[in-house]
Amino acid sequence: MLTLEPMRATDLDLVTAWLDAPEVARWYSVGSTIAEEIDELHRCIVGVEPTTVLLVVERTKPIGWCQWYLCRDYPEHAREVGADPDDAGIDYAIGDPTRRRQGVGTELIAALVTHIRQRHPRAGVIADPEASNTASRRVLEKNGFRLLDERPLASEPTAAPMAIYRLAPDATAS
Repeated sequence: MLTLEPMRATDLDLVTAWLDAPEVARWYSVGSTIAEEIDELHRCIVGVEPTTVLLVVERTKPIGWCQWYLCRDYPEHAREVGADPDDAGIDYAIGDPTRRRQGVGTELIAALVTHIRQRHPRAGVIADPEASNTASRRVLEKNGFRLLDERPLASEPTAAPMAIYRLAPDATAS
Protein backbone atom coordinates (compact mmCIF):
# COMPACT_ATOMS: atom_id res chain seq x y z
CA MET A 1 0.00 0.00 0.00
CA LEU A 2 1.42 3.34 -1.06
CA THR A 3 0.68 6.72 0.41
CA LEU A 4 1.58 10.10 -1.03
CA GLU A 5 2.76 12.63 1.53
CA PRO A 6 3.71 16.27 1.02
CA MET A 7 7.44 16.51 0.46
CA ARG A 8 9.36 18.55 3.02
CA ALA A 9 12.73 20.24 2.69
CA THR A 10 14.13 17.57 5.05
CA ASP A 11 13.29 14.93 2.39
CA LEU A 12 15.62 16.50 -0.17
CA ASP A 13 18.72 14.68 1.12
CA LEU A 14 17.01 11.37 0.38
CA VAL A 15 15.92 12.54 -3.07
CA THR A 16 19.50 13.72 -3.71
CA ALA A 17 20.76 10.20 -2.98
CA TRP A 18 18.16 8.72 -5.32
CA LEU A 19 19.06 11.18 -8.08
CA ASP A 20 22.69 10.18 -7.69
CA ALA A 21 21.87 6.59 -8.68
CA PRO A 22 22.55 5.96 -12.39
CA GLU A 23 19.17 4.25 -12.90
CA VAL A 24 17.37 7.44 -11.80
CA ALA A 25 19.87 10.00 -13.09
CA ARG A 26 19.55 8.70 -16.65
CA TRP A 27 15.97 9.99 -16.75
CA TYR A 28 16.06 12.93 -14.34
CA SER A 29 19.47 14.51 -14.80
CA VAL A 30 19.61 14.68 -18.59
CA GLY A 31 20.13 18.34 -19.43
CA SER A 32 20.33 19.36 -15.77
CA THR A 33 22.29 18.62 -12.63
CA ILE A 34 21.26 17.05 -9.35
CA ALA A 35 21.64 20.45 -7.71
CA GLU A 36 19.28 22.02 -10.28
CA GLU A 37 16.72 19.26 -9.78
CA ILE A 38 16.87 19.65 -5.99
CA ASP A 39 16.60 23.44 -6.28
CA GLU A 40 13.48 23.03 -8.43
CA LEU A 41 11.94 20.64 -5.88
CA HIS A 42 12.77 23.08 -3.08
CA ARG A 43 11.04 25.92 -4.99
CA CYS A 44 7.96 23.70 -5.25
CA ILE A 45 8.04 22.80 -1.55
CA VAL A 46 8.17 26.44 -0.47
CA GLY A 47 5.48 27.49 -2.94
CA VAL A 48 7.54 29.49 -5.43
CA GLU A 49 6.54 27.05 -8.21
CA PRO A 50 2.91 25.91 -8.69
CA THR A 51 3.84 22.22 -8.67
CA THR A 52 2.85 19.85 -5.85
CA VAL A 53 5.69 17.50 -4.85
CA LEU A 54 4.95 14.34 -2.92
CA LEU A 55 7.01 11.66 -1.24
CA VAL A 56 5.94 8.10 -2.10
CA VAL A 57 5.81 6.00 1.05
CA GLU A 58 5.32 2.24 1.22
CA ARG A 59 4.13 1.33 4.68
CA THR A 60 6.48 3.67 6.57
CA LYS A 61 9.44 3.69 4.17
CA PRO A 62 9.96 6.42 1.54
CA ILE A 63 10.62 4.75 -1.81
CA GLY A 64 10.26 7.54 -4.36
CA TRP A 65 8.68 10.86 -5.24
CA CYS A 66 6.21 12.31 -7.65
CA GLN A 67 4.82 15.65 -8.62
CA TRP A 68 1.82 17.11 -10.37
CA TYR A 69 0.80 20.49 -11.72
CA LEU A 70 -2.04 22.07 -13.60
CA CYS A 71 -0.92 22.31 -17.21
CA ARG A 72 -2.36 25.83 -17.50
CA ASP A 73 0.30 26.97 -15.01
CA TYR A 74 2.95 26.05 -17.60
CA PRO A 75 1.34 27.31 -20.84
CA GLU A 76 4.32 26.71 -23.15
CA HIS A 77 4.59 23.08 -22.09
CA ALA A 78 0.79 22.67 -22.20
CA ARG A 79 0.73 23.86 -25.83
CA GLU A 80 3.57 21.54 -26.76
CA VAL A 81 1.90 18.44 -25.35
CA GLY A 82 -1.61 19.39 -26.48
CA ALA A 83 -3.03 19.58 -22.97
CA ASP A 84 -6.64 20.56 -22.44
CA PRO A 85 -7.31 23.53 -20.09
CA ASP A 86 -8.16 21.33 -17.09
CA ASP A 87 -5.39 18.75 -17.59
CA ALA A 88 -2.75 18.00 -14.97
CA GLY A 89 0.81 16.95 -15.75
CA ILE A 90 2.78 14.39 -13.76
CA ASP A 91 6.36 13.26 -13.14
CA TYR A 92 7.42 10.35 -10.94
CA ALA A 93 10.31 8.13 -9.90
CA ILE A 94 10.91 5.06 -7.78
CA GLY A 95 14.13 5.94 -5.97
CA ASP A 96 14.55 2.79 -3.88
CA PRO A 97 16.31 0.27 -6.14
CA THR A 98 14.79 -2.68 -4.25
CA ARG A 99 11.29 -1.54 -5.25
CA ARG A 100 11.86 -1.20 -9.00
CA ARG A 101 10.44 -3.82 -11.36
CA GLN A 102 8.03 -4.95 -8.62
CA GLY A 103 4.79 -3.37 -9.92
CA VAL A 104 5.19 -0.41 -7.58
CA GLY A 105 5.31 2.10 -10.46
CA THR A 106 1.90 0.98 -11.65
CA GLU A 107 0.51 1.40 -8.14
CA LEU A 108 2.19 4.81 -7.86
CA ILE A 109 0.55 6.12 -11.04
CA ALA A 110 -2.87 4.88 -9.89
CA ALA A 111 -2.41 6.59 -6.50
CA LEU A 112 -1.22 9.82 -8.14
CA VAL A 113 -4.18 9.92 -10.55
CA THR A 114 -6.55 9.35 -7.62
CA HIS A 115 -4.80 12.12 -5.64
CA ILE A 116 -5.17 14.58 -8.53
CA ARG A 117 -8.78 13.71 -9.27
CA GLN A 118 -9.79 14.14 -5.64
CA ARG A 119 -8.75 17.76 -6.11
CA HIS A 120 -9.65 18.23 -9.80
CA PRO A 121 -12.34 15.66 -10.69
CA ARG A 122 -12.51 16.56 -14.38
CA ALA A 123 -8.77 16.57 -15.01
CA GLY A 124 -7.20 14.62 -17.81
CA VAL A 125 -3.64 13.63 -16.93
CA ILE A 126 -0.57 14.15 -19.13
CA ALA A 127 2.80 12.42 -18.80
CA ASP A 128 5.77 12.77 -21.11
CA PRO A 129 8.61 10.37 -20.27
CA GLU A 130 11.51 9.95 -22.65
CA ALA A 131 10.39 7.69 -25.48
CA SER A 132 13.19 5.23 -24.62
CA ASN A 133 11.95 4.84 -21.02
CA THR A 134 10.01 1.63 -21.61
CA ALA A 135 9.38 0.95 -17.90
CA SER A 136 7.72 4.35 -17.44
CA ARG A 137 5.68 3.90 -20.60
CA ARG A 138 4.51 0.48 -19.47
CA VAL A 139 3.18 1.76 -16.10
CA LEU A 140 1.29 4.55 -17.88
CA GLU A 141 -0.29 2.11 -20.34
CA LYS A 142 -1.26 -0.26 -17.49
CA ASN A 143 -3.14 2.68 -15.97
CA GLY A 144 -5.09 3.44 -19.17
CA PHE A 145 -2.94 6.27 -20.57
CA ARG A 146 -2.95 6.51 -24.37
CA LEU A 147 0.03 7.51 -26.48
CA LEU A 148 -0.58 10.79 -28.33
CA ASP A 149 2.79 11.39 -29.99
CA GLU A 150 6.55 10.87 -29.81
CA ARG A 151 8.79 13.88 -30.45
CA PRO A 152 11.26 16.24 -28.81
CA LEU A 153 9.75 19.04 -26.70
CA ALA A 154 11.39 22.45 -26.49
CA SER A 155 10.21 22.80 -22.88
CA GLU A 156 12.20 19.72 -21.81
CA PRO A 157 15.91 19.91 -20.91
CA THR A 158 16.79 17.16 -23.40
CA ALA A 159 16.61 16.87 -27.18
CA ALA A 160 15.52 13.23 -26.88
CA PRO A 161 12.06 12.37 -28.17
CA MET A 162 9.41 12.29 -25.47
CA ALA A 163 6.44 9.93 -25.44
CA ILE A 164 3.39 12.11 -24.78
CA TYR A 165 0.63 10.20 -22.99
CA ARG A 166 -2.80 11.29 -21.81
CA LEU A 167 -5.37 9.71 -19.53
CA ALA A 168 -8.79 11.05 -20.48
CA PRO A 169 -10.90 12.72 -17.79
CA ASP A 170 -13.16 10.47 -15.75
CA ALA A 171 -16.47 10.58 -17.66
CA THR A 172 -18.41 9.98 -14.43
CA ALA A 173 -16.90 12.98 -12.60
CA SER A 174 -19.33 15.72 -11.73
